[in-house]
Amino acid sequence: MDYTINPATMTSVFMVPSAVVDSHIKLATEKQLKVLLFLLKNIANGVETTDIAESLKISVSEAEDALYFWADAGVLLAKEQTKLSVNAEKTTKKPVKPQVVKPTREEIAMMGTTDENIAFLLREAEMKFGRGLRGNEMQTLVWLYCDQGMQVSLILMLIEYAVNEKRLNLSFIESTAVAWLDAGVDSILAAEKEIERQNNRKTAWGIVQRTFGIEPRKPSAKELDFSENWILNWGFKDTMLKLAYDICVDAKSKVDMRYINKVLESWNSKEIKTPEDVEKDSKKPTKKTKNNFSAYDKNLVEKLLNKD
Repeated sequence: MDYTINPATMTSVFMVPSAVVDSHIKLATEKQLKVLLFLLKNIANGVETTDIAESLKISVSEAEDALYFWADAGVLLAKEQTKLSVNAEKTTKKPVKPQVVKPTREEIAMMGTTDENIAFLLREAEMKFGRGLRGNEMQTLVWLYCDQGMQVSLILMLIEYAVNEKRLNLSFIESTAVAWLDAGVDSILAAEKEIERQNNRKTAWGIVQRTFGIEPRKPSAKELDFSENWILNWGFKDTMLKLAYDICVDAKSKVDMRYINKVLESWNSKEIKTPEDVEKDSKKPTKKTKNNFSAYDKNLVEKLLNKD
């Protein structure tokens, strides 16, 4: 590369976690990166969200969304989370995660001579990768088969899934495999259902994203959960999502997914499915109980949010 750091600029520096580049730089938007860099540079001075928004010429809600993204990614911790983490360290010891021991190249070669399934797995995997497998790729695939008990057909299906998702890399394959194992996905049929579920969650998020006017980006796990609940489980149409969004912005002057969730949760519990239903419900005398409040009763929505 024809560039190097200008020493004159190194008189003042600040730290950036390696995970930002290693795991998130491809997924984060320009605004999310700008917000994080500004926060890291000024965090010692007690910077506020409004300061970030003003300095970067973005809205406060955009700044808060960016901070939410980095918190969900594990790069940032809310103050409450920091206190809980400190207290937990004082009272309990963190469990030691057992180190994963994967077979060596020599062990793989030896196992391949005695187990035809391993030889078949590696041959088929090479065809799907479109090249020879690297050492760490062979180690992971054989580890999934021998140590984790995944069927060869299931591992090959996982690789095909990675190809279709345009994420044919070891990190995605291993993390998805672990998620499948944790969820009890142990057959082709179960994997097909899980892939369908994940695709449906993405489709639901796409509807939420368009309805709320959110710029294209990778959703957080919580946003996918909300989208799945609102659209797939509760059956709300985009008109109801927009109405809940408007109520939230009117009450909070920003987009708050938790607030929107409480509004939709209330409507679902009362079988309110159309704007006309909302209008009728808002005209009823309000009974201030935990699970029965007017569609526009902002105070009770706030109370339920604070109980979470």
